[in-house]
Amino acid sequence: MSKKRYPPRIPRIAHGFRAQELRNVPRGAWWVKRWLQAIEAMRLGARAGRGKVYAEQGQVTSLRVTGSHVEATALGSRPDPYQVKIDFAPLPQTAAGFQDGIGAMAFGRILAGEMPSTVEEFFSLKGLSPYPTLGVDRFWCSCPDWSKPCKHIAAVLYLLGDALVRDPSLLLRLRGVTLADEAASSAEMPLPLWKGSARLSDALAKIYRRTGII
Repeated sequence: MSKKRYPPRIPRIAHGFRAQELRNVPRGAWWVKRWLQAIEAMRLGARAGRGKVYAEQGQVTSLRVTGSHVEATALGSRPDPYQVKIDFAPLPQTAAGFQDGIGAMAFGRILAGEMPSTVEEFFSLKGLSPYPTLGVDRFWCSCPDWSKPCKHIAAVLYLLGDALVRDPSLLLRLRGVTLADEAASSAEMPLPLWKGSARLSDALAKIYRRTGII
């Protein structure tokens, strides 16, 4: 066995999107916890941990969601960022059919920023999980790592989970179900993510201290 030692690869500082809620997921955001458990169920090993660090440190420099298609760029140790693409299997259901399936009251809760448990039951009846699943969803990255999902894909998945805290309806949009009109179903939707060199909570605390609020 070779005893040659290779220097550790240190990712370049990207100042991209930074996950805010992965360490302390709000108690009521059960769908986010299910999303994170689904990533763990992929058995990515150390790649999952590195991906989570990438998501928290801001190594993902762009992230776009168009229907059930996701495109992102992630900066690693090399000068050029890697390209990441994820295609989530769409739910074979229209928005109206989805609303009828879960009930008007549950649909109203989603519009109010909550996620009723009946959504999981509805997906189960359709034979599809609302969370990332190997063998069902398609993952691709331009990095040389032959194992997919790689740490760059994992970082994007963790960022999507972070966005789910503030926008539960993203869980449905990633499966092709839109709560808006059909004309907007294929349009690119903005994500509630913080992009900067510091965590949002730290930045707000700094502002509060300067203004004398705290």
